[in-house]
Amino acid sequence: MSHESVDDLFGGEDAPRPRSGLVLSLLGLGMVTTVLGLACSTAPGGILVLLAWMFVEKELDRVDSGYLTEEDRPTVLRLRWVTLAGLLIVVALFVVQGFLLCQTDLYEGLLVTFLEWVADAPPTDPMTP
Repeated sequence: MSHESVDDLFGGEDAPRPRSGLVLSLLGLGMVTTVLGLACSTAPGGILVLLAWMFVEKELDRVDSGYLTEEDRPTVLRLRWVTLAGLLIVVALFVVQGFLLCQTDLYEGLLVTFLEWVADAPPTDPMTP
């Protein structure tokens, strides 16, 4: 076993840190994608937020197993609460989108407007310069 492996195991100079940047990036991108996805589908943003939740749970498991120090536990728990709040917002936006889809003509109107816009566009001839 090399010297670096022993240091990693027992908390040497370069002890592992929580992957909070990854979690916050996935959460932020997921939230933006979910809000923008109200125009067509909030599912991709929801998947990104679920990935953030999965990574924060793995980080908590890393603290529980001793791979990360106990000093990292408050940071990971804060990330967990922020991710949970994001997850609840995504679920609420799923409900809003479901309501808009089933109870209003908003999406149908957007689709009709888009199709009319496409139909009114002048045809393009790939052979003309």
